Amino acid sequence: PQVGYFTTAQQSAIQSATTISALQGALGFDVTDQEIAFRGLNRKDFNMRVGQSELISGQFFLNSEYEINSNVKAYAFGGYSYRNGNAAGFYRRPNAANGTTSIYENGHLPEIDSDVKDFSLATGFKGRMGKFDFDFSNTFGTNSFDYTIKNTANASMPFPSKTEFNAGGLGFTQNTVNLDFTRKFDYLEGLNLAFGSEYRYENYQISAGEESSWALYDINGNIQTATTANNLKPTTFFNAARPGGAQVFPGFRPTNATDKNRSSVAAYVDIELDITEKCLVSTALRLENYSDFGSTFNYKIASRYKITDNFALRAAHSTGFRAPSLAQLYFQATGTQFVGGEQFEVGTFANDSQLATKLGIPQLKQEVSQSFSAGFTAKIPKANLSFTVDGFYISIDDRVVLTDQFARGAQTADVQAIFNAAGANAATFFSNAIDTRTAGIEAVIAHKATIGKTTLNSDFAVTQIKTERVGDIKASPLLASGNNLNIYFSERSRIFLEEAIPRFKASLNNNLSVGKFNVYLRNVYFGEVTDPNATDINDNGLIEATIINGQAVETEFPVFGGNIVTDLSVGYKINENLKITLGANNLFDIYPDLNIGPKTARRPNATLTNGAIMYPNTPVSIDLTSNDQFVYSRNVSQFGQNGRFLFARLNFTF
Repeated sequence: PQVGYFTTAQQSAIQSATTISALQGALGFDVTDQEIAFRGLNRKDFNMRVGQSELISGQFFLNSEYEINSNVKAYAFGGYSYRNGNAAGFYRRPNAANGTTSIYENGHLPEIDSDVKDFSLATGFKGRMGKFDFDFSNTFGTNSFDYTIKNTANASMPFPSKTEFNAGGLGFTQNTVNLDFTRKFDYLEGLNLAFGSEYRYENYQISAGEESSWALYDINGNIQTATTANNLKPTTFFNAARPGGAQVFPGFRPTNATDKNRSSVAAYVDIELDITEKCLVSTALRLENYSDFGSTFNYKIASRYKITDNFALRAAHSTGFRAPSLAQLYFQATGTQFVGGEQFEVGTFANDSQLATKLGIPQLKQEVSQSFSAGFTAKIPKANLSFTVDGFYISIDDRVVLTDQFARGAQTADVQAIFNAAGANAATFFSNAIDTRTAGIEAVIAHKATIGKTTLNSDFAVTQIKTERVGDIKASPLLASGNNLNIYFSERSRIFLEEAIPRFKASLNNNLSVGKFNVYLRNVYFGEVTDPNATDINDNGLIEATIINGQAVETEFPVFGGNIVTDLSVGYKINENLKITLGANNLFDIYPDLNIGPKTARRPNATLTNGAIMYPNTPVSIDLTSNDQFVYSRNVSQFGQNGRFLFARLNFTF
């Protein structure tokens, strides 16, 4: 009776309810605006935090060398860095099944807190052995990435009180031993020889989080299993199932934990020869054996021909081999994703997992590539001008990509059990699903002007590049039927691959030195990009064109136009040991195009009537900004969304 914005009829229905179901019905009306106002809030208080994540970091690096004798030097270089980041997810509103109002009366904004540690150290000896220069080294590097989820809750816990969870983490270690020899032969002018060997060891780890970070509990605090009775599964008052795990990032499960390693041994030889004064030819051969992918043989041939002292042609051809990374092979996790405002728990499953086997996902294999390039270099000494132009073509077969999401659907009982164990209602996999071809051209013009003690270095660079998927999608035979083939590598994924980064880029750099002053000016043009943020109404991986009143109507992908970003800095050398620099990145505070707001698409649901294909004129509302939270695209970024960045920098040299 004290709730003033309830009508008399609503109050009467609430007071008359004698059963839970009756009260559920009596409360089935919307007074959100009134309740928000009563709490002294507004709708924007329930938005997520968008923009640059908080970051605290520190680094230390060392580079050293010691002369043992006239022929041998010892060296060591490396460093340590630490980064702590904090980013937020979507707001968990108090009326949602993943909200926990016993802790957060007005809902909560869960945060992912990350601790990243990097350490690397390279040590070695270099010098001369007989007529050869040698370099013997050992390089060690390790990285850890640990997650702590804060300001969150596990909504399935019987009496939620815990707001911070250790969600586990990732680790990678690599150690490489190299022995290299080089020699320039005096008696055969222009002959250079290099050869060497390498041993590499890699280790990849996933550590599980604490139980409550990932578990789905029943009302008695026991982890749910396939035999848990429905009346023991926690729900909201309106019977919506409570999800498990820490909201925004469920921790890594014990079944996700892994500790995998591999090694490889390689040998190479590189020969460079001036056949004539004008013609240089070089070739390189490399043989490598992986403990998990067998042997591979690759080569490179290149040549440069001087037409004049100021003009030369050059060309190269090489083959390549890339074994899937250990992370692509063994990463497994379940995470929360929002699609069209709906929450989905999406599991990434390794290729050797039970689910991958049952769905016929092929085992990952190596990527193989071929590349070709050709171009010229030229200079005009009297004008202090130089030019380079190069075209290139790269083909990659069996490229590793992440598939789109396969919904659990009406799968068999054993497959459903795997989804349940992972806490997922959709699955995605790494797969050698496509072949790609990339073609492009790069051109650079450089100029140096000197007047007395004033020097101006300028260069203008242009890059045009295009990547395309070619051939058929290589899918699991079980999933290649029907719409699943398009989900395997969808239209969205194609846009991500081909159009989500600028295909054209140009930059003009100017560096002016006047006495103790230095002025650096850079203008960069970033070409247009396409945002793959369109709505797949039929959930078939395609964004179709429709015909309305005889006209073709498409659900179009948003295109964001090109822009020029200017950076400027001014430095002054106070003395030999101290330099101060003031500057601005993105001097004119340029932002990308605004994300398009709500729009209407046509539902592509064709029917056949009297031999003619008919498309019903059914509008579907699409909000790509998520209630104005994403005023800029969250899928593509040409030059960031942070605007102008001002800085002052002191450099000390000892």
